[in-house]
Amino acid sequence: MSSVPDDRVDDAASAPLVPSGWQLERAISAWQQLRAELVDDEELFADEAVIATTLHEAGVDDARDLLSMLIDATVWADRRADEAKAIADEFTARRKRYEANSEKFRDLIQQFMAAMPTRKHAGRFARASIAAAPPSVLVTDEQLIPNEYFKVERTLRRSDVLSDLKVGVVIEGAQLSNGGETLRIARLK
Repeated sequence: MSSVPDDRVDDAASAPLVPSGWQLERAISAWQQLRAELVDDEELFADEAVIATTLHEAGVDDARDLLSMLIDATVWADRRADEAKAIADEFTARRKRYEANSEKFRDLIQQFMAAMPTRKHAGRFARASIAAAPPSVLVTDEQLIPNEYFKVERTLRRSDVLSDLKVGVVIEGAQLSNGGETLRIARLK
């Protein structure tokens, strides 16, 4: 009688995993299409020389080498995306500063024109004038305004639905998915 449990798998007796030729061919074809698209992208070549050069020179014979290069290209693209987001955030903050300064300048211009008193004055790039403003709404008590004047937005709180479904609450129109698989890229360096 053997002391090895019946549910234990003997790795040495398992058949080696053979890649699917069809799936590999599809992946290589998708790679070739992506490579052609990226090689023709002038902005990518000018701005992303490291990625473009790596992808352009990736005429590899082994799919594992190609897979390694694609994983590394993903890391480079993620880094560039992070850099672009940082630049966008910086420019958004800069735009907000300029807008705030513009409002301060407008307030000062109005104060100067009231103090001088003048209704028109020109600078080098623009002319300021005091003009009649159109009528606007002055709300004295929002509670008294009828509902027809309010905008109501319906937004699904997916995280609340998910947490309730996980604890067994039955929600008509929603159910838990099977989960499946997802790709994760963990940086090594």
